[in-house]
Amino acid sequence: MKKMFGISVTCLIVAIACVAVLAADADAQVYSTSRPGGRAGTWDFFMPLTYNPGFTWHGEGGSSVDLDTTWGFGFGFGYNFTDHFQLNGLFSWAARNYTATYVPGTGPAKYSNTEYSSTFSLNGIFYLLSGDISPFIQAGVGWTYIDTSIPSGPSSGGGCWWDPWYGYVCNNYYPTKTQSDWSYSAGVGVRFDIARQFALQPSYNKAWINLNNSGGGSPYFDIWRLDFIFRM
Repeated sequence: MKKMFGISVTCLIVAIACVAVLAADADAQVYSTSRPGGRAGTWDFFMPLTYNPGFTWHGEGGSSVDLDTTWGFGFGFGYNFTDHFQLNGLFSWAARNYTATYVPGTGPAKYSNTEYSSTFSLNGIFYLLSGDISPFIQAGVGWTYIDTSIPSGPSSGGGCWWDPWYGYVCNNYYPTKTQSDWSYSAGVGVRFDIARQFALQPSYNKAWINLNNSGGGSPYFDIWRLDFIFRM
């Protein structure tokens, strides 16, 4: 999972760089204004970079988890029905280190690990203005999957082999504790249409995950986000 996350991040960064160069080049050669014809009737492909501040989530019986600050990534497509309204779908993911406090009969104890989360959401954005700079509000509903990296059973599969880089390697698969449920978000921000095919969209968002089986209710957390938008 960690290796796949690292590969995904690298591919995403390369994709952002390539598309930005192509969009800027096309704009310089063909267009002289930022958005001829407005946003209405156009598609946006966007790649969000998210900053997730650390926070503490308190569960039942004195249990809690301290989640570290982390960065996240994603991609999505949105259709602008008018200059003021967009509907989009977004897939995002992040990895976050944490320290959990659990309470057995002998008293509180701690352990540390890394959790991986991914969310697919459907979101609506309302732009207050139709110009190249427009404040907006947005809200969304989605499905969030969380892998806590906590073993939930005995190892299975795997094996040993000779690797040209690492020598003799043995590996086993351990099932881990996972959970998934509905999630919700709301946010505010400003869109800057910089060029005919490129825009930046910083925003502040609040997100909730409906983890009813966790015993701690629905955790909510802050997300600072910067969308790199490429018009299609």
